[in-house]
Amino acid sequence: MAMNPSRALGSILGLVLLATAQIASAQQDPTLSTGGASPALDQLKRGYVAMGEGAFATALGHYRSALENANTRELRFQALVGIGSAEAALDRLEDARGSFNLALEIKPQNPGALYAAGMVAKDQNRLDDAADLFARAAVRKPDFGEALTQLGVIYAFQERYEEAASACWRAVSVAPKDAEALLCLGVARYHLGLYAEASSAFDAVVEIDPLNPRARYSLGLCKLYLDDTDGALAEYAALKDLDPGLARDLYERIYPPQ
Repeated sequence: MAMNPSRALGSILGLVLLATAQIASAQQDPTLSTGGASPALDQLKRGYVAMGEGAFATALGHYRSALENANTRELRFQALVGIGSAEAALDRLEDARGSFNLALEIKPQNPGALYAAGMVAKDQNRLDDAADLFARAAVRKPDFGEALTQLGVIYAFQERYEEAASACWRAVSVAPKDAEALLCLGVARYHLGLYAEASSAFDAVVEIDPLNPRARYSLGLCKLYLDDTDGALAEYAALKDLDPGLARDLYERIYPPQ
């Protein structure tokens, strides 16, 4: 059972959250309010709106303009993380890596920037770098569930299942309804041979997302290894319409071809 890697668009999420918080804070600061007092801030806001609309190339232009007009360390940092997030969304991962590195030179311990850089490293298959970045983000912000989940996912890719289970359990403790964290926890427990515990995690994913084929397939495998053939067949039945390929694989595990 393998974890599936995400694409670079996931790295935007951490940066958008970061940008939102900074922009909202700036709007409450009369010295950085509207009216043309801060061209860099105005461009950051325009970039944020463009990102939300999926106009990533337009957003990149706004963030570059923000960088050109940045006259403080904070505005330069925000412009660089905006540039990196837009480049990641455009699948320009090496460019995004460079932009995030520049941002981290300004704020080496910023959790949002560490997380976004980790997502790019993950999508570039630089798994050791990604693990380091996610771990650093989680140290700086212990309740950073997304970073903990991604750390667990990376450990699962590397077949470090005890560490994956630990990271994802911490993520679930922060966000009990996070389907990705629960799925990662289930995968790690499955590979550790803890089928009952894995089954509980996959059951929780199915409660949240009944149409999740990976959770259904994984739950079926756990049921099979727990000698619950009827339960495994129930997951097979649910899978037939969701993912015929996974359904066929599960059926052949229940009834191996002679």
